[in-house]
Amino acid sequence: MQEKQNENNHIEKIKIKVPYKSKEIIAYLPEDGYRGSFALQWPQTKVSPENLFMESIQNPIGVLENPFNKNIHHLNISIAISDSFRYTGIELFIKNMMNYFISCGAQPENLKFLVSVGSHRPPTETELKSILTPEIYDAYKQNILVPNPEDLQQYEYLGRTKRGTPVYIYKEVMKSDLLILTGTILYHYFAGFGGGRKLIVPGLSALPTIRYNHALSIHPDKCEIHPDVQLGKLEGNPVAEDLLEATLLTQKNYFIINTVISPDKKILNIFCGDIVKAHKAGTEYAQEVYSIKIPKPVDIVIASAGEAKNFLQSHKALVNAWQARKKPYGKIIFIAPCSEGLGGYQFKEWLRKRNPKQLVDHLRKNGEVNGQTVISTLEKAVNTYFLTEMDEETINLMGGQKIKTVEEGFHLACKDLKKVGISKPSWLVLPHASYSVPYVQQNKQ
Repeated sequence: MQEKQNENNHIEKIKIKVPYKSKEIIAYLPEDGYRGSFALQWPQTKVSPENLFMESIQNPIGVLENPFNKNIHHLNISIAISDSFRYTGIELFIKNMMNYFISCGAQPENLKFLVSVGSHRPPTETELKSILTPEIYDAYKQNILVPNPEDLQQYEYLGRTKRGTPVYIYKEVMKSDLLILTGTILYHYFAGFGGGRKLIVPGLSALPTIRYNHALSIHPDKCEIHPDVQLGKLEGNPVAEDLLEATLLTQKNYFIINTVISPDKKILNIFCGDIVKAHKAGTEYAQEVYSIKIPKPVDIVIASAGEAKNFLQSHKALVNAWQARKKPYGKIIFIAPCSEGLGGYQFKEWLRKRNPKQLVDHLRKNGEVNGQTVISTLEKAVNTYFLTEMDEETINLMGGQKIKTVEEGFHLACKDLKKVGISKPSWLVLPHASYSVPYVQQNKQ
């Protein structure tokens, strides 16, 4: 949102508002060079989450027979759920979902929740109640299981994928007759999209699996990210294809219930059915929702990561903002709270190395969780000004600059751009950068 303001010195300024946590930050910036605020215009639906769920689960995509039309009273059913770092909206219809399963014959004692933590920290009790609702949490708290990805005793080894990833899957997955994969479908900067397969790998896999798979994002010969590892790309993406192959090695019966949500946490649609076909339908819908057209790349991108808890989760917003930046000198003013700091497994240790070639060599030999994010961060942070709760030492470690206001960041960006001959920079705002992927028409994702 923006408004014009005429200052005493007659320089026209624009009032902009960008999200920060649950509030807004207001800034006044020069109108000259302003190209607009590119907020997502998501579709409005009058259908309740409960009705969206019922309509979707009764008309699943890509399955020969709806598993809930069969006799399921004897089945051990596991429901994989995202952790607190992935908002999915499941709490808006979970009571209806559980009632539906039971009405179809599922026995409450045979229903389990598996928390897809991947390499994240375990959720707190408060976070689990927020994800599941207090009522469902209290009813099933004895059947809520949180794996420890560092404890291989909790996992079953299934062999290797054709790309060499050792596949360790949480044993409770292997004990299940039917696995319900909840989650949300959102652009992912190296897995293509979230949701679907990602609830199992990396969600319910051990660190060796996660490390090796993530290392596939590195170019086999060059010190850079693999060219096929992209936002919105599943087919031909070595990371995404490996995730699916590892998931299917379990030979389990999967059924997805994936949402597409708006930045204001409303459910826009729900996709149920086959782990590949229903997920693909969801990604096609998500592309239409989350892609945003811009006239052309600009010199300064002001981007908000909204409520991101840590840098690892806000990084996707930085990647999205990068799509709108004019190469090679474009700057990012990055607004990301990150109250929990960097986050991620050994993220700070790898940042300290500050040597992309050394990191790439290590990744090719050993794999490492978040290694590709470190490489991406080192590339982007040098052109980024951070308005964040992270301390200055951490920002310096990434190679960025910490700022106290958007105006300060804009001033520094203009000053740095002037050094390379850009005296009248163009700029735009991405208020929903965690969700929106900008594109110029001929280069749409």
